Amino acid sequence: MSAVYQSLTFAKAPAWEKVPVGAIDRFHWETADPYRPKSFFRLCFVKNEGVRVRLWSDETDTRAVVATRDGPVWEDSCLECFFQPETNGGYLNVEMNPRGVFLAQWGKGRENRVFTKALTDVSPLVSPLACESGWGVELFVPCALLEALTGTPFPAAAGDYRFCCFKCGDKTKRPHWAAFAPMGNNPPGFHNPAHFALLHIEEDQP
Repeated sequence: MSAVYQSLTFAKAPAWEKVPVGAIDRFHWETADPYRPKSFFRLCFVKNEGVRVRLWSDETDTRAVVATRDGPVWEDSCLECFFQPETNGGYLNVEMNPRGVFLAQWGKGRENRVFTKALTDVSPLVSPLACESGWGVELFVPCALLEALTGTPFPAAAGDYRFCCFKCGDKTKRPHWAAFAPMGNNPPGFHNPAHFALLHIEEDQP
């Protein structure tokens, strides 16, 4: 495991200023003229409610063409969070563009992934995040969604999990691919759970 991110649980709305900032700064598959927008995230749990994530980037020349859920948002300016609630189990990938349009899938690897809307009516919630420069999104993954996908309770409690956050833009003017934890330079690229980071969640905060 190549990276570790330590965060907190909260009993109610997160105190975001207490949540550590992670940098999405491991770049992959670069051209001779690389583009490296500074991108970051904060992730925490709200106990018995779910996972909350804020992601943002200083990318300004954005692409936001995709307008419907589960479209190819990775071709746009895109921020992503992959979350694996159970060791060696499936993981949820949520990929989001500046409009707040998202793709959400579930599976154990790149192949045979299933859109979550085919498995449950419970949905991630995504909204644009106001930033001083660039753009961002806020993601909420309800406990009920993870419980529907795994078939087991998910109280959003302290413990160890696996995850990674990404920044990409396959069809932007300057394509780029970055991760919080290095994914290696060979396929399967971002969909490589063996390279996900450790997410260590500490006990509840008042």
